[in-house]
Amino acid sequence: MNLLLTALLTTVGTGEAPTFSKDVAPILFANCVTCHRPGAIGPFNLTTYAEARKRSKLIARVATDKTMPPWKPEDGHGEFLDTRTLTVAQIATLKMWAEAGAPEGDPKQTPKLPVFKTGWQIGKPDIILKMPKAFTAPAEGRDIYMHFVFPLDIKSDIYVKAVEVRPGNLKVAHHAIGLLDSSGTARKKADPKTGGYVGFGGPGFVPSGFTPGFVPGATPRAFEPGSAITLKKGTDFVLQMHYHPTGKAEVDQTEVGLYLTKEKPTKHMLGVLMGSLEIDIKPGDANYVCTDKFVLPVALKVGSIWAHMHLIGKDVKVWAELPEGKTVKLLRIGDWDFNWQDTYLYKEPVTLPRGTVIKTEWRFDNTNANPRNPNNPPKRVLNGEGSTDEMGGVWIGGEVATEGDMWSLLLANVGHYIEVESKKKAK
Repeated sequence: MNLLLTALLTTVGTGEAPTFSKDVAPILFANCVTCHRPGAIGPFNLTTYAEARKRSKLIARVATDKTMPPWKPEDGHGEFLDTRTLTVAQIATLKMWAEAGAPEGDPKQTPKLPVFKTGWQIGKPDIILKMPKAFTAPAEGRDIYMHFVFPLDIKSDIYVKAVEVRPGNLKVAHHAIGLLDSSGTARKKADPKTGGYVGFGGPGFVPSGFTPGFVPGATPRAFEPGSAITLKKGTDFVLQMHYHPTGKAEVDQTEVGLYLTKEKPTKHMLGVLMGSLEIDIKPGDANYVCTDKFVLPVALKVGSIWAHMHLIGKDVKVWAELPEGKTVKLLRIGDWDFNWQDTYLYKEPVTLPRGTVIKTEWRFDNTNANPRNPNNPPKRVLNGEGSTDEMGGVWIGGEVATEGDMWSLLLANVGHYIEVESKKKAK
């Protein structure tokens, strides 16, 4: 608060209230109009003075309480790409502008709106996966998590150097996650009418891998030179789409672009899946905790992280304890919101040596004080994939040095998952 007060006093000290044209438009155009523009997912537009003036008090309030722009990771727990946050000075500017009556200023000083590139951002894909039929999201009700299955039917292994998800309808497409299924489970679950199936809490199978997905404001990127995802024969691509009702029925037909390389990767990409299946939360428990830990059998260069809980999750943190005793903070989300999940990409890879212990902690609030609790009064909540069940999961994506290291990590992580399953069955 002291920083905000200082910024406010600095602004006041100029003797002039901020104006839309000179001070506010640059903030909105850089941080808000990706979503708040015609055809995008934001519920209203902020591309003109008239649109912003109408919402000036709301803009100031959500900026001050940091609910917008939506960015969940806390400072000091990893440095990520595509960070959606405002500075203290920017928040102060929005607050002063609203309190001054939202003056326009000189329209000639208004910067040009950013140009949003249409079509494929990375370039023309080698393979385009398209939903077999358009999906209609209903006008109202709960958010929908659809899992669309794309059987690749490849004859031999292929190497993917980039993945781009291209939403068909930005009004309703909240975010998307790419999953790989080598078990054939998703294919069996898919409804021939839609090419997919509903899965609120999870995909219904243990993914053999993850790929980049889609979230408003994120920039599609190719992997680093030498890196690629190996798609083996029999693998299916599963796209988890999160749809948010808009008040009217919306039609979407999202596409996925795969960019191939003939070069066998010299860098070996893999990840660590962590979680807890022992969840049993009594009604009225405001601080239920479950944990997991995993010891790295090889060094891992961490590039991304994704956390998962359901509706009564309230806090998740991930950290690494290095062999020499140092602690590396990887992720902390202190105000969990199921509707704002994302895969976070580190600005620079985080190198964790062999013997590092990765630890995770999930906290849940099963009380009436939790506004996101779907049960009123609260009920006992167990582990599961249903909308009123709970889960605690973390995926840490990274790179290992050799193919032998890749197999060592894979086998260790599979063994860890079997151990987690056995603990659940033993209870």
